[in-house]
Amino acid sequence: MSIPVIICDDSSFARKQVQRALPSGWDVTITPAANGREAIAAIEAGKGDIILLDLTMPDMDGFAVLEYIRSNDLPTLPIVISGDIQPESRARVMALGAVAFIKKPVDAAELTSVLADYGVLSVLSAGSAVAEYDVRFDEWCQEIANVAMGRAADLLAKVIDAHVELSIPRVSLLERSELEMMLAAASRDRDCVCVSQGFIGGGIAGENLLLFHDAEFDKAAALMQYAGSADESGEIELYMDVADILVGAFLRALAEQLDIHFSQGHPHITLKNTTTPLSGHRVNGNERKVLTIEIAYRLGQEQIHCNQLVLITAGSIGSLQQCSGEAFAV
Repeated sequence: MSIPVIICDDSSFARKQVQRALPSGWDVTITPAANGREAIAAIEAGKGDIILLDLTMPDMDGFAVLEYIRSNDLPTLPIVISGDIQPESRARVMALGAVAFIKKPVDAAELTSVLADYGVLSVLSAGSAVAEYDVRFDEWCQEIANVAMGRAADLLAKVIDAHVELSIPRVSLLERSELEMMLAAASRDRDCVCVSQGFIGGGIAGENLLLFHDAEFDKAAALMQYAGSADESGEIELYMDVADILVGAFLRALAEQLDIHFSQGHPHITLKNTTTPLSGHRVNGNERKVLTIEIAYRLGQEQIHCNQLVLITAGSIGSLQQCSGEAFAV
């Protein structure tokens, strides 16, 4: 008898990854869900004896889904598969009733082991569990950025001993004029600190901008347990340290998924209350468009806001697609 399984993730590429990781020949009926509300409706309709659940989603995230399942005693086996691998997130989902936590990108052997532990595999037959479906390039970019973001937040959370709240990455192919307007708007924020750093490797070139909004040295210093001076040199050192952790971990995780290596340029910092305009100068050139990944972080109880802009040249898109190994939908 076929087992009803829900794969809940806002990323169609992530759903495809989970689908591929299911044991070959497992007799299941898959119901996809793009957010928590769709997942809850599917469980209540009897379509989810098992739910494979992401955490960071719009319109009801994975934490809320687990709370609803527990509060309403819904008959489903929740397995979390997430890029948010912070210790606090892992502990919270287990306390809410998840039976297992698997980090993204999902490992097929680990997923199979978890399913076997709970006796839901029964007898496997030859053949594939479910059919494939198309994925768009921007959805793939969003998912690999989501994994990289989770790795970066996990490292920073361990350093500051505080939780980092994550956003859903936004991917867009911007006209250069749109990017210039975005950077000009950030430049007008006189309380913004920006650290920029170029990167290159595997035929891919770009620049990472890390913007700290409403930057207050005292709050940031307390968060980082920084004991240095409060003058300009101390401020530079502090924000460079944060950027080194976030950007370094993000690019390492991104490169790992692409199976390449990135070389990073020397970072440059623009302090608040300066008139120096922000510029994605490392992606300047004759190209009219720039692939842009936007991520937002909130750091610790002080709620320090930090935005990350990953700017990748349009000429790098072909190399990105080749590294993916995917056949993207047009």
